Amino acid sequence: MLSNKRVTERNVSSQAEGRPPAVFWFNPFAEGRLAAGKAFNPTRRQAELAGDLENLPQFLCRRDDVVLTSRPPAAGFLSRVKAAGFALPEFVELARGGTAREGLAGRKLGALRPWAWAPDSFELLGPVFGQVTGEARTAEARFNAGLARLYGKSWSADFLRKLLAGGPGGREWLCTENEAGVAVTSLEGALGAVAAIRARGHHRVVVKQSLGVAGGGALRLFEPEIAEAQRRWMAKSLAQQRELVVEPWLERVADFSVQVEMTAGGLELCGFTGLVNDARGQFEANYAEPHYPRRLPARVVGGFPGPADIAGRLLGLYEEILARLETEFRAVDFRGPAGIDAFIYRAAEGGVRLKPVVEINPRYTMGRVLVELMRQTCQDSAGVFGLVNLAGLRAAGAADFAGYARLLEAQFPLVLEGGPAGRIRAGALCLNDPATAQSALAVFRVGRSRPNEACTAAQTEFL
Repeated sequence: MLSNKRVTERNVSSQAEGRPPAVFWFNPFAEGRLAAGKAFNPTRRQAELAGDLENLPQFLCRRDDVVLTSRPPAAGFLSRVKAAGFALPEFVELARGGTAREGLAGRKLGALRPWAWAPDSFELLGPVFGQVTGEARTAEARFNAGLARLYGKSWSADFLRKLLAGGPGGREWLCTENEAGVAVTSLEGALGAVAAIRARGHHRVVVKQSLGVAGGGALRLFEPEIAEAQRRWMAKSLAQQRELVVEPWLERVADFSVQVEMTAGGLELCGFTGLVNDARGQFEANYAEPHYPRRLPARVVGGFPGPADIAGRLLGLYEEILARLETEFRAVDFRGPAGIDAFIYRAAEGGVRLKPVVEINPRYTMGRVLVELMRQTCQDSAGVFGLVNLAGLRAAGAADFAGYARLLEAQFPLVLEGGPAGRIRAGALCLNDPATAQSALAVFRVGRSRPNEACTAAQTEFL
């Protein structure tokens, strides 16, 4: 079955005596930089969100690792994180427009771990490549044209199509090749792909930019006729992004993700997390059940009326997917974290089917953050990692994020089992500083698990 290792000392430098630190940096706009180069400019909300969450890599670290930030988190916030049992890394402040060299000059480094290897992280960390002693990686191996292609939704669609074409029979619970998505590079091709999907009985269609940022860059074609504004959007996107992916809109039942790590020894499974996105496909929350390292979320498995051994069949399918993905990763010398987004949906003829690969993200994801957070929880606990936005703030009756954090602390106080250095049994913890948050507050909530309880928490208690 699927290989699974809890990622403790594998994905970063373990903190043995005298071992140099790994260096982490939050760069969530990798796809934007790949699509538009240095001309990419995040929206105000995107920039605020990135600033709010720039410390998140601290939950991927081990003690004494380094996180690069524009400003170090406040001592009060860090003391609350430490009290919850999480080790604190070292924070190094980045000068605006500078590189990592200024803050890391003369230091031996164990590894480099940006959120994503892309043009921006390559430029920032390039000056310290020669200081890395804990891993033997050339600059070309860290980021290259082959690796850049992995970010495209078109690449993921092609991967899925090959999987479906080459798979064994008897998998009626899987989507068909017609649901895999078609890559197009011209307006004529896009219109033709839409027409072909509708001719097969799928009236609702979604058109995605192959390189989109955080659930953005998608057009929903639900009306009988394609409007002129929608044609212009496709034409402009093709001019800027060079490629679109056209696929039928499917009625989702449950989303989830598979977190993996590509190492020198092969591709390893880190765990399965449930996923909650908004109507635009943007992340809102994810959840992990106690069996997350080795089994899919209960809501996903329970969505299938049959066959009786569906849980085992699903795991067998992902064993096959990971084997194929390892081959693809080796071909471009990719190392590091990756996440596979997937969902189950209601088929037009009735019943439920699985779309096992929606996107493959060759980088850290929020699901991976949750996997790492779960290491600090008790064995039979469920966890939910959600983002509370300004609307959620107002719905809770809080004047600001600091006030929301106080409400959380009062309603869900942290309970650690095993003394001050124990693991979290229950409660909520803010993962970025409420005092400085502008757009979003990341919250980790832990509780005892019953079937589907974590999913309910993600949908009702944070959103």
